[in-house]
Amino acid sequence: MGNIDLIKPYFLKSAPLLILGFLALSLCDLGQMVIPRIVGYIFDLLASFENRSAELWRLLAVILGLAVFVALLRYLWRHLIYGFSRGLEKDLRRRLEDGFLGRSLSWHQRQSTGDMMALATNDIESVRIAVGFGLVSLVDAMVLGITAVSFMVSIDLTLSLWAFLPMPLITVLTALFGKSIYRRMLETQDIFGRLTEIVREQLSGFKVIRAMALESLAQAEVSKVGTIYLKKNVQMAIVIGCFFPLMAMFTNLAVALALYIGGKATILGSISPGDFVAFITYLTLLSWPMLALGMTFGLIQEGLASLNRLSRVLKAQEPQHHPKTADFPDPQDGFEIRFEKVSFQYPARDEPVFADLDLTLAEGAITAVAGPTGCGKSTLAALIPALLEPTKGTILVNGVPTTKWPLDRLRGLFGYVPQDGHIFTGTMRQNLSFGRFGATDEEIEKAAQISALPIDLNVFPQGLDTLIGERGLTLSGGQRQRLALARAILLDPPFLILDDTLSAVDAEVEEIILSRLVPLRRGRGTLIISHRVTSLSKAANVAVLENGRISETGLFEELIKSDGYLSRIAALARLGAEGYGLRRGWARIN
Repeated sequence: MGNIDLIKPYFLKSAPLLILGFLALSLCDLGQMVIPRIVGYIFDLLASFENRSAELWRLLAVILGLAVFVALLRYLWRHLIYGFSRGLEKDLRRRLEDGFLGRSLSWHQRQSTGDMMALATNDIESVRIAVGFGLVSLVDAMVLGITAVSFMVSIDLTLSLWAFLPMPLITVLTALFGKSIYRRMLETQDIFGRLTEIVREQLSGFKVIRAMALESLAQAEVSKVGTIYLKKNVQMAIVIGCFFPLMAMFTNLAVALALYIGGKATILGSISPGDFVAFITYLTLLSWPMLALGMTFGLIQEGLASLNRLSRVLKAQEPQHHPKTADFPDPQDGFEIRFEKVSFQYPARDEPVFADLDLTLAEGAITAVAGPTGCGKSTLAALIPALLEPTKGTILVNGVPTTKWPLDRLRGLFGYVPQDGHIFTGTMRQNLSFGRFGATDEEIEKAAQISALPIDLNVFPQGLDTLIGERGLTLSGGQRQRLALARAILLDPPFLILDDTLSAVDAEVEEIILSRLVPLRRGRGTLIISHRVTSLSKAANVAVLENGRISETGLFEELIKSDGYLSRIAALARLGAEGYGLRRGWARIN
Protein backbone atom coordinates (compact mmCIF):
# COMPACT_ATOMS: atom_id res chain seq x y z
CA MET A 1 0.00 0.00 0.00
CA GLY A 2 3.06 2.26 0.24
CA ASN A 3 2.76 3.41 -3.37
CA ILE A 4 -0.88 4.52 -3.21
CA ASP A 5 0.44 8.09 -3.01
CA LEU A 6 1.29 7.77 -6.73
CA ILE A 7 -2.42 7.92 -7.60
CA LYS A 8 -3.78 9.72 -4.52
CA PRO A 9 -3.54 13.25 -6.06
CA TYR A 10 -5.73 12.21 -9.00
CA PHE A 11 -8.32 10.78 -6.59
CA LEU A 12 -8.37 14.07 -4.66
CA LYS A 13 -8.68 16.14 -7.84
CA SER A 14 -11.60 14.07 -9.13
CA ALA A 15 -13.24 13.49 -5.73
CA PRO A 16 -16.61 15.29 -6.42
CA LEU A 17 -17.32 13.41 -9.66
CA LEU A 18 -16.07 10.16 -8.15
CA ILE A 19 -18.36 10.54 -5.13
CA LEU A 20 -21.28 11.22 -7.48
CA GLY A 21 -20.38 8.10 -9.45
CA PHE A 22 -20.28 5.87 -6.37
CA LEU A 23 -23.53 7.42 -5.11
CA ALA A 24 -25.16 6.53 -8.45
CA LEU A 25 -23.71 3.01 -8.17
CA SER A 26 -25.08 2.63 -4.61
CA LEU A 27 -28.56 3.86 -5.62
CA CYS A 28 -28.45 1.51 -8.61
CA ASP A 29 -27.67 -1.41 -6.30
CA LEU A 30 -30.39 -0.40 -3.83
CA GLY A 31 -32.90 -0.21 -6.69
CA GLN A 32 -31.95 -3.74 -7.71
CA MET A 33 -32.33 -5.00 -4.14
CA VAL A 34 -35.88 -3.68 -3.77
CA ILE A 35 -37.12 -5.74 -6.75
CA PRO A 36 -36.85 -9.20 -5.04
CA ARG A 37 -38.95 -7.91 -2.11
CA ILE A 38 -41.67 -6.80 -4.55
CA VAL A 39 -41.44 -10.16 -6.33
CA GLY A 40 -42.01 -11.81 -2.92
CA TYR A 41 -45.19 -9.77 -2.42
CA ILE A 42 -46.37 -10.82 -5.91
CA PHE A 43 -45.83 -14.49 -5.02
CA ASP A 44 -47.86 -14.07 -1.85
CA LEU A 45 -50.64 -12.37 -3.85
CA LEU A 46 -50.71 -15.23 -6.32
CA ALA A 47 -50.61 -17.80 -3.50
CA SER A 48 -53.66 -16.21 -1.83
CA PHE A 49 -55.82 -16.95 -4.90
CA GLU A 50 -57.58 -13.58 -4.40
CA ASN A 51 -58.59 -11.36 -7.31
CA ARG A 52 -56.23 -8.42 -6.71
CA SER A 53 -55.19 -7.80 -10.32
CA ALA A 54 -55.08 -3.99 -9.90
CA GLU A 55 -52.50 -4.28 -7.12
CA LEU A 56 -50.58 -6.86 -9.17
CA TRP A 57 -50.38 -4.51 -12.18
CA ARG A 58 -49.31 -1.66 -9.89
CA LEU A 59 -46.45 -3.77 -8.52
CA LEU A 60 -45.37 -4.75 -12.04
CA ALA A 61 -45.35 -1.05 -13.00
CA VAL A 62 -43.13 -0.31 -9.99
CA ILE A 63 -40.72 -3.05 -11.10
CA LEU A 64 -40.60 -1.55 -14.62
CA GLY A 65 -40.00 1.94 -13.20
CA LEU A 66 -37.22 0.62 -10.99
CA ALA A 67 -35.65 -1.11 -14.02
CA VAL A 68 -35.57 2.18 -15.98
CA PHE A 69 -34.23 4.02 -12.91
CA VAL A 70 -31.47 1.42 -12.47
CA ALA A 71 -30.55 1.58 -16.18
CA LEU A 72 -30.12 5.38 -16.07
CA LEU A 73 -28.06 5.20 -12.89
CA ARG A 74 -25.92 2.41 -14.40
CA TYR A 75 -25.09 4.65 -17.39
CA LEU A 76 -24.19 7.52 -15.04
CA TRP A 77 -21.88 5.56 -12.73
CA ARG A 78 -20.13 3.80 -15.62
CA HIS A 79 -19.47 7.13 -17.30
CA LEU A 80 -18.11 8.69 -14.10
CA ILE A 81 -16.15 5.80 -12.54
CA TYR A 82 -14.82 4.10 -15.67
CA GLY A 83 -14.16 7.55 -17.13
CA PHE A 84 -12.16 8.32 -13.98
CA SER A 85 -10.07 5.16 -14.41
CA ARG A 86 -9.35 6.09 -18.03
CA GLY A 87 -8.34 9.58 -16.93
CA LEU A 88 -6.03 8.09 -14.31
CA GLU A 89 -4.52 5.84 -16.99
CA LYS A 90 -3.86 8.88 -19.18
CA ASP A 91 -2.30 10.75 -16.23
CA LEU A 92 -0.06 7.78 -15.37
CA ARG A 93 1.07 7.46 -18.99
CA ARG A 94 1.96 11.15 -19.11
CA ARG A 95 3.86 10.93 -15.82
CA LEU A 96 5.61 7.76 -16.94
CA GLU A 97 6.68 9.45 -20.18
CA ASP A 98 7.94 12.44 -18.19
CA GLY A 99 9.80 9.99 -15.95
CA PHE A 100 11.45 8.23 -18.90
CA LEU A 101 12.46 11.50 -20.56
CA GLY A 102 13.53 13.17 -17.32
CA ARG A 103 15.85 10.46 -16.06
CA SER A 104 19.60 10.72 -16.52
CA LEU A 105 21.65 8.76 -19.01
CA SER A 106 23.15 6.80 -16.11
CA TRP A 107 19.67 5.73 -14.97
CA HIS A 108 18.69 4.58 -18.47
CA GLN A 109 21.88 2.57 -18.78
CA ARG A 110 20.70 0.48 -15.83
CA GLN A 111 17.26 -0.25 -17.36
CA SER A 112 16.06 -2.44 -20.20
CA THR A 113 13.79 -1.14 -22.94
CA GLY A 114 11.61 -4.24 -22.69
CA ASP A 115 10.91 -3.66 -19.01
CA MET A 116 9.99 -0.03 -19.67
CA MET A 117 7.64 -1.18 -22.45
CA ALA A 118 6.01 -3.60 -20.00
CA LEU A 119 5.51 -0.74 -17.53
CA ALA A 120 3.82 1.35 -20.21
CA THR A 121 1.47 -1.47 -21.25
CA ASN A 122 0.69 -4.28 -18.80
CA ASP A 123 1.36 -2.43 -15.55
CA ILE A 124 -0.62 0.71 -16.33
CA GLU A 125 -3.45 -1.49 -17.63
CA SER A 126 -3.47 -3.43 -14.34
CA VAL A 127 -3.71 -0.20 -12.33
CA ARG A 128 -6.57 1.05 -14.53
CA ILE A 129 -8.54 -2.19 -14.09
CA ALA A 130 -7.93 -2.22 -10.33
CA VAL A 131 -9.11 1.39 -9.97
CA GLY A 132 -12.06 1.06 -12.36
CA PHE A 133 -13.56 -2.42 -12.27
CA GLY A 134 -11.87 -3.27 -8.96
CA LEU A 135 -13.37 -0.35 -7.02
CA VAL A 136 -16.76 -0.83 -8.68
CA SER A 137 -16.75 -4.48 -7.61
CA LEU A 138 -15.72 -3.51 -4.08
CA VAL A 139 -18.48 -0.91 -3.64
CA ASP A 140 -20.93 -3.23 -5.41
CA ALA A 141 -20.06 -6.04 -3.01
CA MET A 142 -20.38 -3.82 0.05
CA VAL A 143 -23.72 -2.22 -0.90
CA LEU A 144 -25.29 -5.40 -2.29
CA GLY A 145 -23.90 -7.44 0.59
CA ILE A 146 -25.08 -5.14 3.38
CA THR A 147 -28.51 -4.63 1.74
CA ALA A 148 -29.00 -8.32 1.01
CA VAL A 149 -28.04 -9.27 4.57
CA SER A 150 -30.42 -6.64 5.97
CA PHE A 151 -33.36 -7.94 3.92
CA MET A 152 -32.51 -11.55 4.77
CA VAL A 153 -32.35 -10.83 8.52
CA SER A 154 -35.65 -8.94 8.33
CA ILE A 155 -37.26 -11.98 6.71
CA ASP A 156 -35.92 -14.63 9.14
CA LEU A 157 -32.98 -14.32 11.55
CA THR A 158 -32.52 -18.08 12.17
CA LEU A 159 -32.51 -18.89 8.48
CA SER A 160 -30.01 -16.07 7.90
CA LEU A 161 -27.62 -17.46 10.53
CA TRP A 162 -27.67 -20.86 8.83
CA ALA A 163 -27.01 -19.22 5.44
CA PHE A 164 -24.13 -17.16 6.86
CA LEU A 165 -22.40 -20.19 8.34
CA PRO A 166 -19.87 -20.67 5.44
CA MET A 167 -19.05 -16.93 5.21
CA PRO A 168 -16.07 -16.89 7.67
CA LEU A 169 -14.43 -19.58 5.52
CA ILE A 170 -14.59 -17.18 2.55
CA THR A 171 -12.78 -14.48 4.57
CA VAL A 172 -10.02 -16.91 5.58
CA LEU A 173 -9.73 -18.11 1.98
CA THR A 174 -9.31 -14.54 0.68
CA ALA A 175 -6.54 -13.78 3.19
CA LEU A 176 -4.65 -16.99 2.35
CA PHE A 177 -4.71 -16.52 -1.41
CA GLY A 178 -4.09 -12.72 -1.49
CA LYS A 179 -0.35 -12.72 -0.76
CA SER A 180 0.27 -15.54 -3.21
CA ILE A 181 -1.53 -13.66 -6.02
CA TYR A 182 0.45 -10.47 -5.29
CA ARG A 183 3.84 -12.26 -5.30
CA ARG A 184 3.12 -14.22 -8.45
CA MET A 185 1.85 -11.12 -10.23
CA LEU A 186 5.13 -9.31 -9.55
CA GLU A 187 7.16 -12.28 -10.81
CA THR A 188 5.03 -12.58 -13.95
CA GLN A 189 5.35 -8.89 -14.84
CA ASP A 190 9.13 -8.97 -14.34
CA ILE A 191 9.47 -11.98 -16.66
CA PHE A 192 7.20 -10.27 -19.21
CA GLY A 193 9.60 -7.30 -19.18
CA ARG A 194 12.55 -9.62 -19.86
CA LEU A 195 10.71 -11.36 -22.69
CA THR A 196 9.75 -8.04 -24.29
CA GLU A 197 13.37 -6.86 -24.15
CA ILE A 198 14.67 -10.03 -25.81
CA VAL A 199 12.13 -9.78 -28.64
CA ARG A 200 12.96 -6.08 -29.11
CA GLU A 201 16.68 -6.80 -29.30
CA GLN A 202 16.18 -9.57 -31.83
CA LEU A 203 13.94 -7.44 -34.03
CA SER A 204 16.52 -4.64 -33.93
CA GLY A 205 19.39 -7.00 -34.71
CA PHE A 206 17.70 -9.32 -37.18
CA LYS A 207 20.29 -8.46 -39.87
CA VAL A 208 23.08 -9.88 -37.71
CA ILE A 209 20.98 -12.89 -36.73
CA ARG A 210 20.21 -13.77 -40.35
CA ALA A 211 23.68 -12.97 -41.66
CA MET A 212 25.25 -15.36 -39.14
CA ALA A 213 22.48 -18.00 -39.45
CA LEU A 214 21.64 -17.70 -35.75
CA GLU A 215 17.86 -18.00 -36.13
CA SER A 216 17.69 -21.24 -34.15
CA LEU A 217 19.73 -19.72 -31.30
CA ALA A 218 17.50 -16.64 -31.24
CA GLN A 219 14.37 -18.79 -31.21
CA ALA A 220 15.81 -20.91 -28.41
CA GLU A 221 16.46 -17.79 -26.30
CA VAL A 222 12.88 -16.56 -26.79
CA SER A 223 11.56 -20.07 -26.12
CA LYS A 224 13.56 -20.35 -22.89
CA VAL A 225 12.26 -17.09 -21.38
CA GLY A 226 8.83 -17.68 -22.91
CA THR A 227 8.66 -21.04 -21.14
CA ILE A 228 9.48 -19.37 -17.81
CA TYR A 229 6.80 -16.73 -18.52
CA LEU A 230 4.32 -19.50 -19.37
CA LYS A 231 5.11 -21.38 -16.15
CA LYS A 232 4.68 -18.23 -14.06
CA ASN A 233 1.33 -17.53 -15.73
CA VAL A 234 0.21 -21.13 -15.24
CA GLN A 235 1.21 -20.98 -11.56
CA MET A 236 -0.80 -17.78 -11.11
CA ALA A 237 -3.71 -19.28 -13.07
CA ILE A 238 -3.65 -22.32 -10.76
CA VAL A 239 -3.83 -20.09 -7.68
CA ILE A 240 -6.67 -18.01 -9.13
CA GLY A 241 -8.28 -21.16 -10.58
CA CYS A 242 -8.39 -22.71 -7.10
CA PHE A 243 -9.52 -19.50 -5.43
CA PHE A 244 -12.71 -18.81 -7.40
CA PRO A 245 -14.12 -22.38 -7.41
CA LEU A 246 -13.59 -22.58 -3.65
CA MET A 247 -15.37 -19.25 -3.26
CA ALA A 248 -18.22 -20.55 -5.43
CA MET A 249 -18.36 -23.82 -3.45
CA PHE A 250 -18.79 -22.06 -0.10
CA THR A 251 -21.32 -19.65 -1.60
CA ASN A 252 -23.36 -22.51 -3.06
CA LEU A 253 -23.09 -24.33 0.27
CA ALA A 254 -24.87 -21.37 1.84
CA VAL A 255 -27.62 -21.61 -0.82
CA ALA A 256 -27.99 -25.37 -0.16
CA LEU A 257 -28.37 -24.79 3.60
CA ALA A 258 -30.95 -22.06 2.96
CA LEU A 259 -32.94 -24.28 0.60
CA TYR A 260 -32.97 -27.13 3.10
CA ILE A 261 -33.75 -25.12 6.25
CA GLY A 262 -35.94 -22.55 4.50
CA GLY A 263 -37.83 -25.18 2.50
CA LYS A 264 -38.81 -27.00 5.69
CA ALA A 265 -39.86 -23.70 7.32
CA THR A 266 -42.01 -22.83 4.32
CA ILE A 267 -43.72 -26.22 4.35
CA LEU A 268 -44.39 -25.87 8.07
CA GLY A 269 -45.74 -22.35 7.51
CA SER A 270 -43.05 -20.51 9.53
CA ILE A 271 -42.41 -18.20 6.58
CA SER A 272 -44.56 -17.42 3.57
CA PRO A 273 -43.72 -18.70 0.07
CA GLY A 274 -43.13 -15.11 -1.06
CA ASP A 275 -40.66 -14.47 1.78
CA PHE A 276 -38.88 -17.73 0.98
CA VAL A 277 -38.57 -16.76 -2.73
CA ALA A 278 -37.31 -13.31 -1.73
CA PHE A 279 -34.81 -14.86 0.75
CA ILE A 280 -33.40 -17.27 -1.84
CA THR A 281 -33.18 -14.42 -4.37
CA TYR A 282 -31.27 -12.27 -1.87
CA LEU A 283 -28.97 -15.15 -1.02
CA THR A 284 -28.29 -15.70 -4.73
CA LEU A 285 -27.59 -12.00 -5.12
CA LEU A 286 -25.28 -12.22 -2.08
CA SER A 287 -23.18 -14.85 -3.88
CA TRP A 288 -22.03 -12.15 -6.33
CA PRO A 289 -20.66 -9.85 -3.57
CA MET A 290 -18.81 -12.82 -2.07
CA LEU A 291 -17.28 -13.71 -5.44
CA ALA A 292 -16.73 -10.03 -6.22
CA LEU A 293 -14.79 -9.57 -2.99
CA GLY A 294 -12.43 -12.36 -3.99
CA MET A 295 -12.09 -11.05 -7.55
CA THR A 296 -11.63 -7.49 -6.32
CA PHE A 297 -8.97 -8.66 -3.90
CA GLY A 298 -7.09 -10.29 -6.78
CA LEU A 299 -7.43 -7.20 -9.02
CA ILE A 300 -6.28 -4.86 -6.26
CA GLN A 301 -3.30 -7.13 -5.54
CA GLU A 302 -2.37 -7.00 -9.24
CA GLY A 303 -2.81 -3.22 -9.27
CA LEU A 304 -0.63 -2.80 -6.17
CA ALA A 305 2.04 -5.03 -7.71
CA SER A 306 2.00 -2.90 -10.86
CA LEU A 307 2.13 0.32 -8.81
CA ASN A 308 5.17 -1.10 -7.06
CA ARG A 309 6.86 -1.61 -10.45
CA LEU A 310 5.80 1.84 -11.71
CA SER A 311 7.32 3.41 -8.61
CA ARG A 312 10.76 2.39 -9.91
CA VAL A 313 10.35 5.15 -12.50
CA LEU A 314 7.95 7.58 -10.84
CA LYS A 315 9.81 7.55 -7.49
CA ALA A 316 13.34 7.11 -8.81
CA GLN A 317 15.66 9.11 -6.56
CA GLU A 318 18.47 10.79 -8.45
CA PRO A 319 20.80 13.56 -7.31
CA GLN A 320 19.45 16.96 -8.27
CA HIS A 321 22.41 18.76 -9.80
CA HIS A 322 20.51 21.56 -11.55
CA PRO A 323 18.09 24.29 -10.45
CA LYS A 324 14.68 24.78 -12.05
CA THR A 325 15.35 28.44 -12.89
CA ALA A 326 18.28 30.86 -13.04
CA ASP A 327 18.51 34.66 -13.29
CA PHE A 328 21.47 34.92 -15.69
CA PRO A 329 20.88 35.35 -19.45
CA ASP A 330 21.73 32.85 -22.15
CA PRO A 331 24.77 33.75 -24.31
CA GLN A 332 23.79 35.49 -27.53
CA ASP A 333 26.88 34.54 -29.56
CA GLY A 334 29.78 32.12 -29.14
CA PHE A 335 30.81 31.06 -25.64
CA GLU A 336 33.67 29.27 -23.95
CA ILE A 337 33.44 25.85 -22.31
CA ARG A 338 36.02 25.03 -19.67
CA PHE A 339 36.77 21.79 -17.78
CA GLU A 340 38.43 22.41 -14.42
CA LYS A 341 39.86 19.37 -12.61
CA VAL A 342 37.03 17.20 -13.95
CA SER A 343 36.90 13.50 -13.04
CA PHE A 344 34.38 10.90 -14.08
CA GLN A 345 33.89 7.25 -13.14
CA TYR A 346 31.11 4.87 -14.18
CA PRO A 347 29.54 3.07 -11.19
CA ALA A 348 30.30 -0.37 -12.63
CA ARG A 349 34.01 0.37 -13.17
CA ASP A 350 36.88 0.24 -10.72
CA GLU A 351 38.94 2.98 -12.40
CA PRO A 352 37.87 6.49 -13.45
CA VAL A 353 37.58 7.26 -17.17
CA PHE A 354 39.64 10.38 -16.54
CA ALA A 355 40.78 12.34 -13.47
CA ASP A 356 41.58 16.03 -12.86
CA LEU A 357 41.08 16.84 -16.52
CA ASP A 358 41.60 20.46 -17.63
CA LEU A 359 40.41 21.50 -21.09
CA THR A 360 39.19 24.69 -22.74
CA LEU A 361 36.93 24.80 -25.79
CA ALA A 362 37.56 28.30 -27.10
CA GLU A 363 34.74 30.73 -27.80
CA GLY A 364 33.44 30.63 -31.36
CA ALA A 365 36.10 28.15 -32.53
CA ILE A 366 36.24 24.58 -33.75
CA THR A 367 38.00 22.32 -31.25
CA ALA A 368 38.82 18.67 -31.86
CA VAL A 369 39.47 15.89 -29.38
CA ALA A 370 41.33 12.77 -30.49
CA GLY A 371 42.50 9.68 -28.67
CA PRO A 372 42.50 5.89 -28.75
CA THR A 373 39.29 3.86 -28.52
CA GLY A 374 37.90 3.72 -24.98
CA CYS A 375 39.83 6.71 -23.68
CA GLY A 376 36.64 8.62 -22.75
CA LYS A 377 36.04 10.95 -25.70
CA SER A 378 32.30 10.18 -25.90
CA THR A 379 32.02 10.46 -22.12
CA LEU A 380 33.62 13.91 -22.31
CA ALA A 381 31.11 14.94 -25.00
CA ALA A 382 28.16 13.67 -22.90
CA LEU A 383 29.33 15.68 -19.88
CA ILE A 384 28.99 19.03 -21.67
CA PRO A 385 25.14 19.01 -22.05
CA ALA A 386 24.86 17.21 -18.66
CA LEU A 387 23.79 13.86 -20.10
CA LEU A 388 26.29 12.63 -17.51
CA GLU A 389 27.40 14.46 -14.39
CA PRO A 390 31.11 14.70 -13.40
CA THR A 391 32.21 12.75 -10.35
CA LYS A 392 34.43 15.67 -9.33
CA GLY A 393 35.42 19.03 -10.71
CA THR A 394 33.56 21.79 -12.54
CA ILE A 395 32.46 22.36 -16.14
CA LEU A 396 31.84 26.02 -16.94
CA VAL A 397 29.64 27.15 -19.84
CA ASN A 398 30.04 30.86 -20.58
CA GLY A 399 31.74 31.20 -17.21
CA VAL A 400 28.85 29.61 -15.26
CA PRO A 401 29.15 26.08 -13.77
CA THR A 402 26.79 23.65 -15.50
CA THR A 403 25.29 22.78 -12.09
CA LYS A 404 23.84 26.33 -11.92
CA TRP A 405 22.14 26.01 -15.32
CA PRO A 406 18.56 24.73 -15.58
CA LEU A 407 18.75 21.57 -17.68
CA ASP A 408 16.38 22.76 -20.42
CA ARG A 409 18.31 26.01 -20.91
CA LEU A 410 21.70 24.29 -20.81
CA ARG A 411 20.77 21.61 -23.32
CA GLY A 412 19.09 24.18 -25.53
CA LEU A 413 22.56 25.61 -26.25
CA PHE A 414 23.81 22.40 -27.88
CA GLY A 415 23.28 20.29 -30.93
CA TYR A 416 24.51 16.77 -30.12
CA VAL A 417 25.19 14.19 -32.84
CA PRO A 418 26.45 10.85 -31.45
CA GLN A 419 28.17 8.24 -33.56
CA ASP A 420 25.11 5.99 -33.87
CA GLY A 421 22.98 8.94 -35.08
CA HIS A 422 19.61 7.61 -33.90
CA ILE A 423 16.95 7.65 -36.62
CA PHE A 424 13.24 7.66 -35.80
CA THR A 425 10.67 5.53 -37.58
CA GLY A 426 8.93 7.68 -40.20
CA THR A 427 9.80 9.73 -43.27
CA MET A 428 12.93 11.63 -44.24
CA ARG A 429 11.08 14.91 -43.63
CA GLN A 430 9.96 13.89 -40.13
CA ASN A 431 13.49 12.91 -39.17
CA LEU A 432 15.17 15.97 -40.63
CA SER A 433 12.69 18.42 -39.09
CA PHE A 434 12.66 16.75 -35.66
CA GLY A 435 13.03 19.68 -33.28
CA ARG A 436 12.03 22.18 -36.00
CA PHE A 437 8.68 20.94 -37.20
CA GLY A 438 7.94 24.21 -38.93
CA ALA A 439 11.03 24.05 -41.17
CA THR A 440 10.39 24.72 -44.86
CA ASP A 441 11.45 22.39 -47.66
CA GLU A 442 14.13 24.92 -48.68
CA GLU A 443 15.64 24.91 -45.17
CA ILE A 444 15.54 21.11 -45.01
CA GLU A 445 17.15 20.75 -48.44
CA LYS A 446 19.89 23.23 -47.51
CA ALA A 447 20.76 21.26 -44.36
CA ALA A 448 20.75 18.03 -46.38
CA GLN A 449 23.04 19.61 -48.96
CA ILE A 450 25.57 20.70 -46.32
CA SER A 451 25.67 17.17 -44.90
CA ALA A 452 25.92 15.69 -48.44
CA LEU A 453 22.73 13.72 -47.85
CA PRO A 454 21.19 12.76 -51.20
CA ILE A 455 17.43 13.40 -51.10
CA ASP A 456 16.78 13.32 -54.86
CA LEU A 457 14.17 11.02 -56.38
CA ASN A 458 16.80 8.66 -57.80
CA VAL A 459 17.81 7.66 -54.27
CA PHE A 460 14.52 8.17 -52.41
CA PRO A 461 11.48 7.62 -54.71
CA GLN A 462 9.15 9.88 -52.70
CA GLY A 463 11.83 12.44 -51.85
CA LEU A 464 11.41 13.91 -48.37
CA ASP A 465 8.26 11.87 -47.84
CA THR A 466 10.03 8.52 -48.32
CA LEU A 467 9.53 6.10 -45.43
CA ILE A 468 12.93 4.97 -44.17
CA GLY A 469 11.87 2.12 -41.88
CA GLU A 470 12.37 1.52 -38.19
CA ARG A 471 15.58 3.23 -36.98
CA GLY A 472 16.49 4.00 -40.62
CA LEU A 473 16.49 0.37 -41.67
CA THR A 474 16.59 1.20 -45.39
CA LEU A 475 19.54 3.59 -45.03
CA SER A 476 23.24 2.81 -45.07
CA GLY A 477 25.39 3.63 -42.05
CA GLY A 478 26.78 6.70 -43.78
CA GLN A 479 23.31 7.92 -44.77
CA ARG A 480 22.08 7.56 -41.20
CA GLN A 481 25.01 9.61 -39.91
CA ARG A 482 24.50 12.31 -42.54
CA LEU A 483 20.76 12.46 -41.79
CA ALA A 484 21.50 12.93 -38.06
CA LEU A 485 24.04 15.66 -38.91
CA ALA A 486 21.57 17.44 -41.20
CA ARG A 487 18.99 17.37 -38.40
CA ALA A 488 21.44 19.10 -36.05
CA ILE A 489 22.45 21.63 -38.73
CA LEU A 490 18.79 22.51 -39.26
CA LEU A 491 18.49 23.34 -35.54
CA ASP A 492 21.43 25.76 -35.93
CA PRO A 493 22.56 25.44 -32.28
CA PRO A 494 24.99 27.87 -30.62
CA PHE A 495 27.36 24.97 -29.99
CA LEU A 496 27.59 21.77 -32.06
CA ILE A 497 29.01 18.51 -30.67
CA LEU A 498 30.01 15.93 -33.31
CA ASP A 499 30.94 12.66 -31.61
CA ASP A 500 32.63 10.62 -34.36
CA THR A 501 29.67 11.63 -36.51
CA LEU A 502 31.31 10.88 -39.88
CA SER A 503 32.97 7.56 -39.01
CA ALA A 504 30.82 5.64 -41.55
CA VAL A 505 31.39 8.18 -44.35
CA ASP A 506 34.25 7.75 -46.81
CA ALA A 507 37.09 10.27 -46.79
CA GLU A 508 36.03 12.02 -50.00
CA VAL A 509 32.48 12.69 -48.78
CA GLU A 510 33.83 13.65 -45.35
CA GLU A 511 36.00 16.34 -46.99
CA ILE A 512 32.98 17.70 -48.88
CA ILE A 513 30.85 17.86 -45.72
CA LEU A 514 33.56 19.59 -43.68
CA SER A 515 34.27 22.10 -46.42
CA ARG A 516 30.60 23.14 -46.25
CA LEU A 517 30.22 22.87 -42.47
CA VAL A 518 33.29 24.86 -41.36
CA PRO A 519 32.21 28.17 -43.00
CA LEU A 520 28.70 27.67 -41.61
CA ARG A 521 30.03 27.28 -38.06
CA ARG A 522 32.44 30.21 -38.22
CA GLY A 523 32.09 32.29 -35.04
CA ARG A 524 30.07 29.57 -33.33
CA GLY A 525 31.49 26.82 -31.13
CA THR A 526 31.97 23.29 -32.43
CA LEU A 527 33.52 20.19 -30.87
CA ILE A 528 34.69 17.46 -33.23
CA ILE A 529 35.54 14.05 -31.80
CA SER A 530 37.21 11.86 -34.38
CA HIS A 531 39.99 9.41 -35.24
CA ARG A 532 40.31 10.81 -38.74
CA VAL A 533 42.97 13.25 -39.82
CA THR A 534 40.52 14.91 -42.26
CA SER A 535 38.19 15.97 -39.46
CA LEU A 536 40.95 16.85 -36.98
CA SER A 537 42.71 19.10 -39.51
CA LYS A 538 39.69 21.43 -39.64
CA ALA A 539 39.98 22.38 -35.96
CA ALA A 540 41.61 25.53 -34.65
CA ASN A 541 42.85 23.56 -31.68
CA VAL A 542 43.30 19.80 -31.12
CA ALA A 543 43.48 18.03 -27.75
CA VAL A 544 44.60 14.42 -27.35
CA LEU A 545 43.00 12.36 -24.57
CA GLU A 546 45.11 9.41 -23.45
CA ASN A 547 45.23 7.37 -20.24
CA GLY A 548 42.66 9.58 -18.51
CA ARG A 549 44.42 12.89 -19.19
CA ILE A 550 45.11 15.43 -21.92
CA SER A 551 48.50 14.30 -23.21
CA GLU A 552 48.97 17.07 -25.80
CA THR A 553 47.15 20.08 -27.15
CA GLY A 554 47.82 22.67 -29.82
CA LEU A 555 47.54 23.39 -33.53
CA PHE A 556 47.02 20.41 -35.79
CA GLU A 557 50.05 21.29 -37.97
CA GLU A 558 52.30 21.35 -34.91
CA LEU A 559 51.00 18.16 -33.29
CA ILE A 560 51.46 15.97 -36.38
CA LYS A 561 55.14 16.96 -36.39
CA SER A 562 55.65 15.93 -32.75
CA ASP A 563 56.25 12.40 -31.54
CA GLY A 564 52.76 11.84 -30.16
CA TYR A 565 49.42 10.18 -30.82
CA LEU A 566 48.41 12.61 -33.56
CA SER A 567 51.64 12.13 -35.50
CA ARG A 568 51.12 8.34 -35.36
CA ILE A 569 47.57 8.39 -36.74
CA ALA A 570 48.66 10.92 -39.40
CA ALA A 571 51.39 8.50 -40.48
CA LEU A 572 48.87 5.64 -40.59
CA ALA A 573 46.53 7.82 -42.65
CA ARG A 574 49.31 8.55 -45.16
CA LEU A 575 50.15 4.84 -45.32
CA GLY A 576 46.50 4.02 -45.93
CA ALA A 577 46.24 6.63 -48.67
CA GLU A 578 49.36 5.31 -50.36
CA GLY A 579 48.06 1.74 -50.10
CA TYR A 580 44.77 2.85 -51.58
CA GLY A 581 46.62 4.45 -54.49
CA LEU A 582 48.74 1.34 -55.03
CA ARG A 583 45.64 -0.90 -55.04
CA ARG A 584 43.94 1.31 -57.60
CA GLY A 585 47.07 1.32 -59.77
CA TRP A 586 47.37 -2.49 -59.53
CA ALA A 587 43.74 -2.81 -60.59
CA ARG A 588 44.38 -0.64 -63.66
CA ILE A 589 47.47 -2.65 -64.65
CA ASN A 590 45.59 -5.94 -64.41
